[in-house]
Amino acid sequence: MFLTNLSLKRPVFATVTVLALLAVGIISYIGLNINDYPEVEFPYVVVTVVQPGASPEQVESKIVSKLEEAIGQISGVKHIYATAREGVATVFAEFSLETSPEVAAQDVRDKIGTIRGELPQDIEEPIIARFDPSAMPIASLAVTGSLSQRELTTVVEDLIKRRLETVNGVGAIDIYGDVKREIHLQLDKYKLAAYGLTTAEVINSLRSENMEVPGGKVGNGDREMTLRTVGSINRVEEFANLPVARRDGVQLYVKDIATVVDGVEETDSLSRYQGKPAIGIDIIKQSGANTVEVADRIKAVLAEVKQELPPGVQLEMVRDNSVYIRDAVKDVRNTLIEGSVLAVLTVFIFLRDWRSTLIGALAIPTSIIATFFAMKVLGFTLNFMSLMALSLAVGLLIDDAIVVIENIVRHLRLGKSPLEAARDGTGELGLAVTATTLTVVAVFLPVGMMTGIVGQFFKQFGLTVVFSVLVSLFVAFTLVPMLASRCLKEEEHLPGGPVGKFLKWFNRGFDKITAFYADFLKVVLRNRKKTLGIALLLFLGSLMLIPLLGSTFVPSSDIGELYVVADLDAGLGMAAAGQVTAEMEKVLQGFPEVTKLYTTVTNERANIFVKLVDKHHRDKTIDRLAMDMRHQLNAIPGVKVTVNQQAGMSDGAAIQFRLLGDDLDQLQVYAEQAQKIMESIPGTVDVSGSYKPGKPEGQVQIKRDVAADLGVSTASVADTLRTLFNGVVVSQYEEGEERFDVRVRLAEDHRRNLADLSNIYLPGAQGLVPLSQVSETVFATSPSQINRFDRTKEIVLSCNTDGSISMGEFNKIFKERVAKEMNLPPGYSFYEGGDAERMGETFTAMLLALVTAVLFIFFILAAQFESYIDPFSIMLSLPMAVVGAILALLTVGSDLSIMSMIGIIMLMGLVTKNAILLIDFTKQERARGVERNEALRKAALTRLRPIVMTSTAMILGMLPLALALGPGAEGRAPMAHAIIGGLITSTLLTLVVVPVIYTILDDLKAKTTALKHRFMQAGDGA
Repeated sequence: MFLTNLSLKRPVFATVTVLALLAVGIISYIGLNINDYPEVEFPYVVVTVVQPGASPEQVESKIVSKLEEAIGQISGVKHIYATAREGVATVFAEFSLETSPEVAAQDVRDKIGTIRGELPQDIEEPIIARFDPSAMPIASLAVTGSLSQRELTTVVEDLIKRRLETVNGVGAIDIYGDVKREIHLQLDKYKLAAYGLTTAEVINSLRSENMEVPGGKVGNGDREMTLRTVGSINRVEEFANLPVARRDGVQLYVKDIATVVDGVEETDSLSRYQGKPAIGIDIIKQSGANTVEVADRIKAVLAEVKQELPPGVQLEMVRDNSVYIRDAVKDVRNTLIEGSVLAVLTVFIFLRDWRSTLIGALAIPTSIIATFFAMKVLGFTLNFMSLMALSLAVGLLIDDAIVVIENIVRHLRLGKSPLEAARDGTGELGLAVTATTLTVVAVFLPVGMMTGIVGQFFKQFGLTVVFSVLVSLFVAFTLVPMLASRCLKEEEHLPGGPVGKFLKWFNRGFDKITAFYADFLKVVLRNRKKTLGIALLLFLGSLMLIPLLGSTFVPSSDIGELYVVADLDAGLGMAAAGQVTAEMEKVLQGFPEVTKLYTTVTNERANIFVKLVDKHHRDKTIDRLAMDMRHQLNAIPGVKVTVNQQAGMSDGAAIQFRLLGDDLDQLQVYAEQAQKIMESIPGTVDVSGSYKPGKPEGQVQIKRDVAADLGVSTASVADTLRTLFNGVVVSQYEEGEERFDVRVRLAEDHRRNLADLSNIYLPGAQGLVPLSQVSETVFATSPSQINRFDRTKEIVLSCNTDGSISMGEFNKIFKERVAKEMNLPPGYSFYEGGDAERMGETFTAMLLALVTAVLFIFFILAAQFESYIDPFSIMLSLPMAVVGAILALLTVGSDLSIMSMIGIIMLMGLVTKNAILLIDFTKQERARGVERNEALRKAALTRLRPIVMTSTAMILGMLPLALALGPGAEGRAPMAHAIIGGLITSTLLTLVVVPVIYTILDDLKAKTTALKHRFMQAGDGA
């Protein structure tokens, strides 16, 4: 081996090369960001258009449909999601991942620009922005105190928000429950009627006042002076003296027809903390920023801000994602260290020499530290995926070094000098070790190249493993033989005392097992058909157990947080919503496990963040607590509750189905049927639909003929009603550097119910006309929200499971029952969404990655053995790994998920590693003239120790991960379960099945060669 010979001849060169890798690794580690998940750029664009007062149906027909049509023409659009609410249209465009987010946003901006003229004239300018679905708040704050909500809002806006905006890494700040100042001119409809004033007249007059307008310049050439017309109001009371009109030569002022109130805007959100009114602040970090560092900076600023708060005001950090990230990253690091220690102890027990153990153990820190350099170059961060890759690779990293150092020690025991043993021992295994490492690369490279959103997250996982094992191979061929030649002694030094006795006892026992295995192999080779039959039965039996395994996307994790989402009754005011929320909080506060409650209420929905005590300090599991909360909360009238827990990046309902169609009324009928099916499936909880019953609506229908005769237009009616009941901003009031809206509308006691539509007058051709003369009022309902998906209406049905049924089982039952019990006509269909859609896409991508891995394993083996047949002796042993993986998942109760699938893919590489060592030695012995079965027996005697060493090191390295003791570790544990179970069975079965398959294929090859030779002889004879 070139690298080995070079490092033996030039040890300083080898040492400084490794030291250089360590140096750049340490420097890179210091600069790596720490986040929960990899930073992924999503090509999502959101378009928001506001049309004050428009109904959801109007928003859908006049705005949403036109936006969808325009966006749908853009290249690369994958899905279009749209929502039409009262006065607001929101359209999300999801592009294929290959599309640049910047290009996607610009394409949407250009397309919307071309249809701007087709949209209603009274809309606000469309807001087009990139949308990051992973941009969740990294911290939430609650401001409470004895001050009024308006005074608290001033503190938040002027002090807290301004200081937070200066923090490096803070991207956006969302505020809930704030009460903003607004100047109200509250009209008296009776006085308007008495003076014969119309709203249009009042509005136009007020818009002509309270102004400050530049007037140009005056100058004589040498000097010039700017002119400015100043008519702005300096005190709120002065609004009362603004002129509005003249009647019979008398000037009328605002004070004659309205009351001036220094008030607040209508609240569109509420916030509560620990059951008390509060102002909530959600902080979202900039894309690519270090979550932990940003959170630390926020805490430092908050410590300063608290010193400046007025007396009686409290500022609390309710939610801090950096704590969980820090704890979880620390847990993965501890897992990595614990696994490394266990792996090194395993090597020590087998090698019985601290020198050789230390030499082999050096591969772990060297490979991990050097990997940080690759992570930095590739733009990776320290997150769950990359750190999990390193903890998973602990057993792999020491594998190459174990095999090499064990073989060097074996050659040393044969009487060779340390230098000869290092050169010969490494050279003998060079090709085999290279092949074993390349098979692992062949397994994880496709994982790192998976497509789809989930593939983007696993990119860092797969490539981190690939680089770390390549470094470990380099270390095994350079540092390990070089140190072995310098540090190992020819005579064996066993430790004394109890440790020495244990090592002697263990190795004597292992030697007996090795001898038994060699003898057992003779029996197996005499009964090849029976051996293969048993192995086949085990494999088929394990496949039959797969239906017993549930399937889910990402296993849920207990991080001590729950998210309660409550859909409130349609038409409920903010005050009433606050009362209902208070009842819910009272229920939740009755649980001793609850430490914090943080509530936000928006758009007829309440969101409650529930912080629990650490899982080690409570008796109930998070699933049990969620179930108990669900039962008690759903007993509150007028509330439909969903209790979610975080699974991966999602904190919403795990199961979603989209019901698509054109007729919303018909969709509602089908949705109710589907919802009943969903509720009847055992194990289903939190069943809900996105369709809400219509909000009560009073429709003012114009009598066209009467209105035309009296000279009243529909626009005049609409403008008058919108001014009186919705209000119109006529100007702004400046106080210092702040500006506040001045809104004109009816006084509050004149707009309580539909009876207040009386005594409202409209401008007509012959004077004022009563509204009641040209219209009639009809009671109706309108949907509070219309959802659309890919340019058709949709109702989303969602639910969770209580753990007794998996997502895969539920999906199968639900789809079968829908097909059987619901005869959906053409134009109506169900579409899987949420985790179910992602699970299907991911499992397909993983299956492709698995096939690719197996294909490249074959290529590597064929290249190594220079044979197309010999690789099959190893390839046919791959199914043996599946047996243990399925049994292990069943035993511990884990579902088949994205994590366990990664574990199974990894097993393909691990099984191959063991088989390569066995077959490679066999072929070397046969090349020396040893008979086939004897060569296999010698290979068994020689290679059993490194095979068992590497497998045991890998299993023990995975053990801390499998125990799932840290926060959120349950989500990572299924990977370790699959690997440990698969390694145990595959190691045992590989040692038996691989030699059998090898002999059968060798016989087949011999027969084929003989047959070919006979044909050639027959051809020559002819």
